[in-house]
Amino acid sequence: MRKTTFNPSLILLAFMVALVAVFGAYMVSLLRVEPIQKAIDDDTPMNIALIIEDAGKPLSTQLLMYYPGNARGALLDIPSETGLIIRSINRVDRIDAVYDPTDLKPFMDELAGLTGVGIDHYVVLSLDAYSELVDILDGVTIFVPNRIRLDHEGRRDAVPSGLVAMDGAKVAIYARYRDADRLEAELVQRRQVLFQALLRRMGERSAYVAHPEVRRALLERARSDLKPDSLTRLVAEFARMDLDRIVFQRVTGTYRSVEGVELLFPAWDGQLVKDIVKQTLNALLNAEATAVEDKVFTIEILNGTGQRGLAQRTAEIYASFGYEVVSVGNADRQDLAKTQVLHYFNDEAAASMVAGIIRCSNLGQATFAQAGGARADFVIILGRDFNGRYCVE
Repeated sequence: MRKTTFNPSLILLAFMVALVAVFGAYMVSLLRVEPIQKAIDDDTPMNIALIIEDAGKPLSTQLLMYYPGNARGALLDIPSETGLIIRSINRVDRIDAVYDPTDLKPFMDELAGLTGVGIDHYVVLSLDAYSELVDILDGVTIFVPNRIRLDHEGRRDAVPSGLVAMDGAKVAIYARYRDADRLEAELVQRRQVLFQALLRRMGERSAYVAHPEVRRALLERARSDLKPDSLTRLVAEFARMDLDRIVFQRVTGTYRSVEGVELLFPAWDGQLVKDIVKQTLNALLNAEATAVEDKVFTIEILNGTGQRGLAQRTAEIYASFGYEVVSVGNADRQDLAKTQVLHYFNDEAAASMVAGIIRCSNLGQATFAQAGGARADFVIILGRDFNGRYCVE
């Protein structure tokens, strides 16, 4: 029998292979940068999809645009009934038609297409998990403009009006409530306040949230594409956010019935939504614009063209950007050639922001005689150069 000899070089070879493997794993770990900390270090804004889910569908979807450099943020409400041409299923349908709790990528792709920006990360809470977190945090406080009554699972529940301290059960009532007689803007506000109230409470109790058991309870109830350490870092950023100055925005458009389903088709074929997101991100990054947005401005819109409904449609544009439109009506004359943006208080920076939304360069000082009856910070008088979205030559 031939005697087998041992080759010592094999030991060296095995050692070298193991060393390369260990070194490779080490380099990969160095290159795997924690994404939230990277955004903070690089001083870049983050776009986070925040979703409250009920019965497997989104009850509230918000795009949180957050800039860690100044802890400022904005929430864009995206209704589930938003109508789109959804390429993955090759038909016009609600945006939540592609929502799958086990695979959120198709839904995130549609959100990115609608808003015109990449969705960096998502955080999902079921309504039950949201309610449990509210109880863990010892409740949240929400302003309720009108008393809410709801029949749910055979019992009648109610939430009073005013500033209300809510536990998890009351929050669930508040979240599920629908009233066809209420304005759409009130429903949008309720969906956004759900997140504002929770984030505010997390900030108020940041030391408590940092406790390992509380942090574990939060992580167990949230679904996210972020790893636990990154999600914990994001929660710490939520605690820093300046929620008193958060900007609320919404998708506006026209409701139409498609095969018996009411869909909200975004204005201007969705371009308005992209404009809102683009301008918001620019404002968050721009210190001067951010300072201007800290003020609450009111707007009056007057139609100087004779084109029916133009002032109301323009009001929807400004409402989408978060402005308060206090009045719409007709101007004294209906043959105005050029649109005017008039201001009372000689605030050129704010006037430029208001005018920039419709690309109007015709700014001026307002007189009380030019107002249509409502005392607003700005009066916009629409002329024939306004095509319904922008002022054109």
